[in-house]
Amino acid sequence: QPVTDPHIPGSAPLSDKLDEALFDGLFNVTALPGAISYEDGLAELVDIRRTGAGYDVVLRLKPRKKWHNSFTVTKDDDDNIKVSEKKAVYFTARDLTFTLRRIQRLGSLSPDYLLLTQSLESLDFSGPDDNNEIIFRFKPIREWSADDVKEMLSFKVLPYDSDILARQYNVGTGPYMTAVRDEKGNRYIKNPADNAQIEHLDLKPFIDNSTYTTELSNGTINVLLSTPFGALSPILNDTSEFFVKSNISSTNFALLFNTRRLNRAQRKALRALIDNKTLLNRFFKTGTPQQRHIMDYKGNKDNYDDYLNYSLFPSTSYYVEEHIVEPLKDKGTADLSLLPDSIIVQACINYGYREEYSELIDILNDRSLFNGRIRARAVPNEELKKGNYDAVLVAITGYRNNFFFNLYNIFLREPDLSLHKINLVTDSDGRGNRTFNTASFGGDNNFFRLDLSKRNEDYDDAYTLLDYVYGFMSTHEIGDRHEYARRIDLLDQDLALGAWLFSLPSTAYFSRQFDEKSIHLYGHAAQLSTIEQWRESKK
Repeated sequence: QPVTDPHIPGSAPLSDKLDEALFDGLFNVTALPGAISYEDGLAELVDIRRTGAGYDVVLRLKPRKKWHNSFTVTKDDDDNIKVSEKKAVYFTARDLTFTLRRIQRLGSLSPDYLLLTQSLESLDFSGPDDNNEIIFRFKPIREWSADDVKEMLSFKVLPYDSDILARQYNVGTGPYMTAVRDEKGNRYIKNPADNAQIEHLDLKPFIDNSTYTTELSNGTINVLLSTPFGALSPILNDTSEFFVKSNISSTNFALLFNTRRLNRAQRKALRALIDNKTLLNRFFKTGTPQQRHIMDYKGNKDNYDDYLNYSLFPSTSYYVEEHIVEPLKDKGTADLSLLPDSIIVQACINYGYREEYSELIDILNDRSLFNGRIRARAVPNEELKKGNYDAVLVAITGYRNNFFFNLYNIFLREPDLSLHKINLVTDSDGRGNRTFNTASFGGDNNFFRLDLSKRNEDYDDAYTLLDYVYGFMSTHEIGDRHEYARRIDLLDQDLALGAWLFSLPSTAYFSRQFDEKSIHLYGHAAQLSTIEQWRESKK
């Protein structure tokens, strides 16, 4: 069952997509043909004013937005859903205060916290005044445009009387309300106070990926939000029955090296040994009758090389596209004499991307590749946490193609795929400023096993890396952020902390029951970001 918590990434990708259907932010991300856009959610933008200390962003809250608990949802014996009104519960500034307090309490567990603390002077606002206007104070890290501001304020808002420690949340103001959650699946009904076009949304989350084409063809489902390998299906190429939509990749695969088990020279040799183009071609079976075809959001087909990565900043990221970093493509020749006879690679396949992980494990174990040195295996999450690997295969998810790239998600994430915890430790310098604490790299608290608790071969460079990563994530100046990005990429080229493999295409299928022109996917807008705009085709 997908668990909906709009402030913490779910272990199932579907959970994060559902957030877009159930909850509103002050502003909501949406997609247009070929562009990201932001629309009013629980507020409207009034003004952006430059001040001596930064920017004052003035919003007017919308007082007539109803929470889902303004309605009663019932189901009869025939599974018919009925929605009736009860006493209206309206959104107020009190709900916003609670939400910001929750995000503050979650700290680095929440991507919203990382984004907001980079952009806001504090997780608070002044007001509202008699016009229901409030003011957020933004840091002077850039010239804040309307869309920039709206992106930062697109975190989802919860009602003030929610349990701050709840496992999941169902009450929002979004276009769909939770109606039924049981062993048969989940049903969401149109919010009467919103403008969604489709009456209800039914989830069938237990369909096996090996049968998804049959389920679509038989009409058991009419939307598939992702496909195995991000690939097109030859069985669903009847464009009179189905259409396909793609958006910019937000997931990439990487091998992260264990610095406790491999020294720097060994890591460089291993990085040179791993040919990501060979992996990618085998992954998509290019040049064979079983080739997995792909299509990007621009309509380009089988452009596999565009998905290759050569840096911790993926090729579709802002930092590569704008040539701020110049990834190292020539990794030299692997000195096999430096490497152990067997290089142990571990992966956990129980938290998404099971088919992709399994395929990559099989490829890595092919004795005809990589001089037969790789021994890859799927392990339980508890085993992965122990760090008994030379490299760990991970899918890094949720990156955005803008300058707010989350490096903490790579370097400071707890090596436990059952949760999303960022191990950032900071200290005060006594003058109101924060600085990083070396406990952020504690050996067992990151996938690379970087350790600043004691002197070691990589200590000085690991310290510098933590300094750069913290500087990148906390700086107020866009120019400084660019410089930190360059330095981090260059330092990684020398430290050889990983092999950056490739990004995964993002592909969705829709039945012709829907009007193709009403569905737009783009960038980091989730597939359900525009669900209220979806329409059925006119018959």
